[in-house]
This record gives sequence, structure tokens and C-alpha cells, in this order.
Amino acid sequence: MTISVGIVGAGIVGRLLAFKAIARGWRVILFERGPVDGSSACSAVSPAMLAPYCELDVSEKMIADLGAHSLQLWPEIFHELESPVFFQQAGTLVVAHPQDAGELEHFARGIKSRAASDVFYSVQNDELERLEPDLDRRFQNGLFFPSEGQIDSRGVMAALLNAAQARGAECRFNTEVAAIRPYEIDCGNETHQFDIVFDCRGHGAATDIKNLRAVRGEIIRVHAPDVNLNRPVRLLHPRWPLYVVPRPDNHYIIGATMIESEDHSPIALRSLLEMLNAAFALSAGFSEARVLETSVGLRPAFPDNEPRILYQDGLIRINGMYRHGFLLAPIMTENACGLMENSNASNVFAEAA
Repeated sequence: MTISVGIVGAGIVGRLLAFKAIARGWRVILFERGPVDGSSACSAVSPAMLAPYCELDVSEKMIADLGAHSLQLWPEIFHELESPVFFQQAGTLVVAHPQDAGELEHFARGIKSRAASDVFYSVQNDELERLEPDLDRRFQNGLFFPSEGQIDSRGVMAALLNAAQARGAECRFNTEVAAIRPYEIDCGNETHQFDIVFDCRGHGAATDIKNLRAVRGEIIRVHAPDVNLNRPVRLLHPRWPLYVVPRPDNHYIIGATMIESEDHSPIALRSLLEMLNAAFALSAGFSEARVLETSVGLRPAFPDNEPRILYQDGLIRINGMYRHGFLLAPIMTENACGLMENSNASNVFAEAA
């Protein structure tokens, strides 16, 4: 008998789950209140850095271990997709202004206290210039995490959706879901019955999930023909730590803020100025960059900033991905499918609802 699956929410978790469910031979219907391009999802705002070890600065070792495993799973997923997706595994570089050298030392100590092995090494002067020739020469020291990577968030979301639909998944965009219950999804004018319902709405599920909060993130997408960075660069600073993520054709994502707020209004001018000034400090070529887009997303998080798989008969909720959406999506969706197939499956993030 074919298993029928209803999924609500078409961010990275919902799309990857639909792709994995249809690959298992399940019948899938994906519901999303926003448009097909995913522009209303928090995932569309993400720079999609696959940085399990840099994230040890704000997370526990378990997140890094599972993130490292997910980093190995992504190439397997790309192999099954018909559309090519930008994927890079050239490492992450972390730097700080000379006057903020203490921030770099503090960051290194924090990683060493949680990492199981040497996941980074220090670089200075010539080696730093070899890694990033366009980096301003005032930066003389850095930390290099060679195994980390990044993917094109919007590209992989589109590719996953196309692959799921090509295999028979039904997708209903611009569809408001009035209520989610075990075994059923209520769209107001009609109710759909399923063998299992997956809730992947992120912060949109806050009214149904206790202790779920929003963490506001803001990014800027620019085209900078005069800048040639080879990998994601993180700039440590006491007030506004920043990341610059290169994409093909001299496009860059600049991001920084983690604001405890449910405000989904456009980017704040102060954030915009600080991020652009910090990017200019990394490379003067950003002075001639063209701003293509500013975006805001509300990341869902629990008090401990760790994700959850909340399960009961007929309903599984995946939420609380915080800053780790793309990093942990493969392992979280695989575990959720495992719970569906075997309710006794071992799962570090699963708990009964």
C-alpha cells in the first residue's frame, strides 16, 4: 500500500522532505502559503553556508558532528537532481581587524573547547594572501577551516522542487492552511486526509509549538565585479560580526545580524550601513558594488537553539533550525522519514509531542 504524505511548508526542509518521500515511493502533497519561487520562506534569505565547525561558536558539539555528516550527504543529493546546483567546499576563512585580535583568539579557544580534532589552523601574512589575494592587507592573521562549504540556497530549493514534481509530487502554492492535525490538513474549504502529516512551517508554526521564537536575520545581495573572494569570509567584531559569501559571477551575499525579534519589516538602515562598511573593510572593491537586493528572514529557534522533531501518531513537526537550516536539513529529514518508517528509530532530536 502506498503511504500518503502531507507536508506543510516549502522551505528547505519541506522541499527536501518532499524529495526524499517521493523517492521512497510515497504519495506526496506539499502545501505552501507563499509563491512557488520560495521568496516568502526564511530559507530564501539564507547564505546556506555549510560551516559545522565555525558554528561551534554558537552551538554545541552535537550540532557540528551532525552538520559534518550532512555536509557529506549534500553531494549525494545533488547527484540525484536533474538541475545543476552551485556547491563549493573550499573552506571558510575567519579574520578580525588588528585591534580586534582578541575576538579571533576568543573564537579559536571556543572552537578548540568543543571540536573533537583540529578542524582549523591559523594563517598569517603570505598564506592569508594566497588564500584570499583580494583581502585588504591590514588583515594579517586568520583562521582557516578547510573542510567547510556552501551551496546556492535558492538554486537547490528550485532543483529539489523540480525533481519532486517530476517524480509525481503534487505541490499547492499560494494555499493557506487553516489547521494541521494528526492525519489531516485543513485548508478551510477542504480537508485532506493522509497517513502522516509533516509540519515544516518554521516560525509560521509558532502558535502550535511551545517556546518557538524568531531570530531576525538580514542580508544584502550585491554584484561586485572588482572583488574576487574565493570562499566565505567571516569578519569578527565585538558589535557586528559579519560574513561575506561569494557566488558565481562576482555576486556576493553579505549578512550579519541576529536580532531577537519577530519584526519582519524591511532591513534597518543602521544594519545596512554597518554591513556595507564592514564589507568595504574586507575589500575596497566593494565600494563599486551594486546592491541587488536586501532581504529579511525570521529564523525559528527554541530556547537552546537546537532543532526538534516533535512526533505523535499521524503528525511529525520539524522545527527550530535556527542558523543551521541548510547545514542540518539532510540529517533532519532523513531522521524524520526514519521515524515514519520505524517509530522506535534512534533520533537525537526527536521527542514525543
